[in-house]
Amino acid sequence: MPYLRALAFAFTLTGAFVFLVPLQALARRRGWPIQHVIQTRFCRAVCAVLGIQVDARGALPSPAPRFVVANHVSWTDIIALASLYPFVFLAKSEVASWPALGLLARLQGTVFVERGSRQDVARVNDALADVLRAGGDLVVFPEGTSSDGAEVLPFRSAHFAPLEAMAARGEAPTLAPVAIAYSDGARKIDVGWYGDMTFLPHLWSLMKRGRSQCHVAFGPPIETTGKDRKTLATETRACVQKLLASL
Repeated sequence: MPYLRALAFAFTLTGAFVFLVPLQALARRRGWPIQHVIQTRFCRAVCAVLGIQVDARGALPSPAPRFVVANHVSWTDIIALASLYPFVFLAKSEVASWPALGLLARLQGTVFVERGSRQDVARVNDALADVLRAGGDLVVFPEGTSSDGAEVLPFRSAHFAPLEAMAARGEAPTLAPVAIAYSDGARKIDVGWYGDMTFLPHLWSLMKRGRSQCHVAFGPPIETTGKDRKTLATETRACVQKLLASL
């Protein structure tokens, strides 16, 4: 079975590059709404190939745009979330150079940040604000790294700065907390890619695992007016912790 999954994964990526990438590039350049359909349908197909069933609890709060903040377990978080909504993601710069997946991330308008570079924070925050002002729903993982998903790591407040600045101008987007956890249907499992793990062995372990569930819990919106970035980071982390416990 893992060999069939691996073969299906390879065929899915090949098909995407042959058929979907040119169409998606054109759709984004022309601003066609079909770009969102392509993103969500492709991510649903990848989830199916990997054997990941996405279990969504609740929904994104209104109104758009939404600044979505989630805990981070693995790269599959991105695929799972994008199978539900056409999100734009903030990701570490290394993702841009990943084979195949890096190109797909760039094609979706992903904002890349140089990890550990304070000089890059201002540029990234400006880019995040641009996404929100254009009406896009944005996802950030403020833990700054992935983990085994057992707990929510401390949130870095740097990328909450656009919310603080936009709220001061009366144009704050909706701050939406989200919790992510994985299970085999009976208990939580570790699908994380972290530490010194290399990608291909990690991917192969996913293929061998078989069917799993990605539980996504959407929480109520958090008020942003009159709060600084550190307060927003603290309050959002507490909400995500509560959501994770509910899973």
